[in-house]
Amino acid sequence: MNSPFYKTGAFPEIKEENKGKFTAWAKEHGFSDACSAASAVIGTKGEKYSKEVRAMATYANNFGCSKK
Repeated sequence: MNSPFYKTGAFPEIKEENKGKFTAWAKEHGFSDACSAASAVIGTKGEKYSKEVRAMATYANNFGCSKK
């Protein structure tokens, strides 16, 4: 495929030092898993969560959590 939007990998790469960071954050804050934490973070408005946490939640929601 010759499109500029085509990527060879299925997911954008995560740096090795960041792997598991959101899951660890989620468990520290009482969530059972990363997907439930991602839903909770994305569902809130305002400044309750930092920009970094919101970015990790968005990534987890878009690429890690299956839609059933």
